[in-house]
Amino acid sequence: MGAIIPDPVLDWDLGPPRRWDPRHLLLVVVGVITVVAVAVIVLETRGPGPAPVPKPVAAPAIALAAPSGHEGEGGYPVGFPRTDLGAASAAAAALEAAWTLDSAQAEQAAALYAPPDQRQAARDGARAAVRGWRETLGLPAEGDLPDGAALRTQTIGIQWTARSEDQIQVSVLVQVTASKGAGGTGPLYSSPYAMSLLMAWAPDMRGAGKGDWVNVPDPTPPSVPPAALPGTPEFAAAGWKSLTAPRPTP
Repeated sequence: MGAIIPDPVLDWDLGPPRRWDPRHLLLVVVGVITVVAVAVIVLETRGPGPAPVPKPVAAPAIALAAPSGHEGEGGYPVGFPRTDLGAASAAAAALEAAWTLDSAQAEQAAALYAPPDQRQAARDGARAAVRGWRETLGLPAEGDLPDGAALRTQTIGIQWTARSEDQIQVSVLVQVTASKGAGGTGPLYSSPYAMSLLMAWAPDMRGAGKGDWVNVPDPTPPSVPPAALPGTPEFAAAGWKSLTAPRPTP
């Protein structure tokens, strides 16, 4: 049984020395945007007596917009409304779908949420991201995985800023949970990440008269709010909104 790292404590030494660092990952949706990822680390309080337990801090809660359909073998949600919330919901769906340990799935998902002229870059970034996650977990960089090896990305916070009528800057806060499999039980790796995606409205993206939001390269990437866990003072102070149903992915 592998050592279980409880959330939110993060151990960056889960495997052999790595050349790849998820804190500097290329955004797999377009393959060219740098992921800004900040791990939340709980510092032990030195001194007598137990550390005080912070009280939960309320932050706004929203429900993401529902898609109008699903595409691909994984049934990825598409067809989000042409609203700021629709753009935020598409960004969450894109990230959740593209971060995986399966190269074919990652490439399909990344291309699905990219405009036609960015699809090859999206596929290239997806392959690099899968390889990086595998190396981080001490798994084979290519080929078959041990039974039970898996990576799951779940959106736990969201915020956005409109740049124009059809361009929305979305900051997504996700919880990444992964397991090496092969006899291990429970998650081996768990950490929140914050990153930014520029979403643009693409008319006819899903067919004639069926527009949707796509992830495009950002020429002026903004600073990303710090990662924090829902219910903490840091989460509310950073401007995150927590999520209620429905979820962006099936």
